[in-house]
Amino acid sequence: MTGHKSLVIVSIYLSPSKKLLRSDIEALLALGDSVILFGDFNCKHTNWGCAVSNPGGNKLARLSRKLKFDIVAPLTPTHYPDDLVSRPSTIDIAITKEVALNVGCIKPIHRLDSDHRPVLLWLGPPTGGCPKPMIKITDWKRVSTALEEVDTPALNDIPDIIETTDEIDSSIGALTNHIRTVVKKCSREVPASIDRRELPADALELLRAKNAALRLAYAYPSRENRSRARAL
Repeated sequence: MTGHKSLVIVSIYLSPSKKLLRSDIEALLALGDSVILFGDFNCKHTNWGCAVSNPGGNKLARLSRKLKFDIVAPLTPTHYPDDLVSRPSTIDIAITKEVALNVGCIKPIHRLDSDHRPVLLWLGPPTGGCPKPMIKITDWKRVSTALEEVDTPALNDIPDIIETTDEIDSSIGALTNHIRTVVKKCSREVPASIDRRELPADALELLRAKNAALRLAYAYPSRENRSRARAL
């Protein structure tokens, strides 16, 4: 925060039964010279990754142009409905006004057993003060195909019959190193704040597969479904 004017961060929750009011947004943005409004707005819009837009989302998008604030959203949905009819949506977003810091990454936490994901907001130095945050994307289909290869030099030293503890340790090490190497070759880094609409086709396919797996795991919480959701 060195060299940055005072920053006001407001935690937001707007009930689905309440309307988004321009007067509320204006009042909150007037709390300080630099303001971040962050939380569950229950406003859906295709601009921040939702399948459809609702009235609140349309109004918020219009207000962003009229009141000159920015909207920052995560790459993946933050709400996964329990029913299979409804689609996952991104309703946890950040509104920023006159903020010099980088507010380039909102990350949902997928480890907690809830249909509504907790989210983390990452703040960084102003642009140019640090490298752009990156995330790693792995093509798991390529990983699976590579691991199916039988004639692999890295695994040729593993004996067909393992008899001693030393052979067990050696075999585990060889297999672990092979898997790590394959995953590394099938992964690449992309900017964390990239617009999801600009992601490669295989990355979008992986996001859709993960979202579908998460919904299935919550609707039918079997061991197999949960394992697949975690794997993706």
